[in-house]
Amino acid sequence: MKKERIIIIGIGQHAQMIIDNIDQINNIEIFGLIAADKADVGKKVMGHEVVCTDDEVDALLMDNPDICGYFLGVGDLRIRQRLVAKYDAKIRAVNIIHPAAIISRYAQIGTGNVFEAYTKIANGVTVGSHCIVNSFTSVNHDQTVGNNVLIAGSVSMAGKTIGDNTLIADGASIGFKRNVGCCCIIGDGAVITKDVPDYSIVYGNPARKVRDNVW
Repeated sequence: MKKERIIIIGIGQHAQMIIDNIDQINNIEIFGLIAADKADVGKKVMGHEVVCTDDEVDALLMDNPDICGYFLGVGDLRIRQRLVAKYDAKIRAVNIIHPAAIISRYAQIGTGNVFEAYTKIANGVTVGSHCIVNSFTSVNHDQTVGNNVLIAGSVSMAGKTIGDNTLIADGASIGFKRNVGCCCIIGDGAVITKDVPDYSIVYGNPARKVRDNVW
């Protein structure tokens, strides 16, 4: 099987998580990592070289036409949103799907997503682009997850919709057919029993809004 050669944008903890997932699959090869700081060029991250800075990517792609995709190795949702607008115009985003993830063939998946080991995406689910779904999270049938959504580990989802740019922290539970708006933060272990408006930060069981999320 011919491997897709990609670049990873970022060199921090999230990039390392992506590398660890790629190490478990056989259809993607990492060409190199892209850093924000010139001082990081030439360093190695988990055996992979930092090949250039963000400002030098155009030249890199021109010199290496066999690079066919990219993946965001940055965890901050605000930074990710800016980088997506930049890189999607240059090169195709790829999906990273761990072999131990379960993705229904009746689900619809966008691009630039990562599904870690032991995640489950059920039938009828729609996942947008540039989402992060961490291990032991289950997205039940017929839900819609927007773009640039980070779903942490051990999250149980039986809701209806999750808006763009929303973070759902570890161990949260989204109740049956509940909607979560865009640019929200759902705190660790929160239990969503009613709809969550856009730009809300909620915690608790049952979850209550504690303040607005200034995006």
